[in-house]
Amino acid sequence: MPRFIVLALYLCIALVLSKETRGASPDSLQFRNLSFEEAVIASKAEKKPIFLHAYVSWCHYCKEMADSVYSDSEVGRYYNERFICIRIDLEKEGKELNKKLRAKTFPTHVFFDTANAVLMHRSAGKRSKSEFLELGREALDTTKQLRTFERRYFDKRASMQDIVTYFKMLDRAGLDNQITINGYLSGLSDTEMLKYDNWRIIYDLFRDAESSSFQRLILLRGEFARRYSQDSIDNKIITAYNSALMSRVQKLDTSGYQSLITKLSRSNLEITDKIIAYAELNRCRMKSDWKNYQIQGVTFIEKYGTGDHRRLGEVAHYFFERVTDQDALTKAVSWAEQAVSIEDNIRNNHTLANLYYKTGQQEKARKTCLHTIEIAKKKEVDYKQSTLLLEKIDEMGTGK
Repeated sequence: MPRFIVLALYLCIALVLSKETRGASPDSLQFRNLSFEEAVIASKAEKKPIFLHAYVSWCHYCKEMADSVYSDSEVGRYYNERFICIRIDLEKEGKELNKKLRAKTFPTHVFFDTANAVLMHRSAGKRSKSEFLELGREALDTTKQLRTFERRYFDKRASMQDIVTYFKMLDRAGLDNQITINGYLSGLSDTEMLKYDNWRIIYDLFRDAESSSFQRLILLRGEFARRYSQDSIDNKIITAYNSALMSRVQKLDTSGYQSLITKLSRSNLEITDKIIAYAELNRCRMKSDWKNYQIQGVTFIEKYGTGDHRRLGEVAHYFFERVTDQDALTKAVSWAEQAVSIEDNIRNNHTLANLYYKTGQQEKARKTCLHTIEIAKKKEVDYKQSTLLLEKIDEMGTGK
């Protein structure tokens, strides 16, 4: 290479490395004032991978992380020592870059390797200090990188646990994992699709009700019911269709909503009427039309809710939050009691405790609240909300 080209290259690198973000505290995470292309040059020169904070101007969580996480000295030391840190607004100077990243959830945290600026790890959404530090450690650990699981999956070297982890990591990265999951399920025989591990993927992660694999799931509904219960397969179908319909409501896509309703009406699925009634109920909720939610909620539960603890508990919960009519609240109490009798879990009990409290049944509220905390402790999950409710109940009992 001619000497003048080498000199010019080193001058460019020196210029790039000197362009630091002005005004940043030396103890905080320091974002360099670099374009992505300049960061790639700096990455190779310093032999550090790139950390990209991808944001948009209207993102509340982006600003919140800047104030509470990026300003932390421990975070600053860890990231400044190990990464070339940059931030780019993906609706402005980062528009072209986002054609590759396809980021829709913000902030999106992306890590690129030193050698070729290839994406090696990614996450999306607000992260606490500890979560963000762990994310940085994951990005440097080849056994935990998104890239590693992606390679195993497409090279067909992934174990079942690797496959599940990869699907979850795609979702955590703010990427749509439904096309990938549909492709995976499409490659399975009916016998393989019915296996427990694949059923867990379907139940926990798959929600594309209009995909070919989901339509196949409906055709196998009877066999899934025999293996895993009618309740579980029906709940999967109901929630997936509801998700598709509510997505259209959120986008104000009235014609798309009606089109899917029409398609459902013409299907031979036995629970079609329940799916449509549930969607109409949730449509009221999403529009904050609580008057009609109350009316339709009573009708829905009386017609479709018996034996369905999820819907009983859910509608009872929204009645607790939004309804003031005493007759309606009395109904909601009975629904929550029925939900608990079917499934004695944290969610159902917490709803029932709140309804008892709201309807003035303090002793029942306290007893149910204590039971909720007991279940939570056994499962080793958070019970802060139940503790706060118990404090309110006790304060009322002592007249404070």
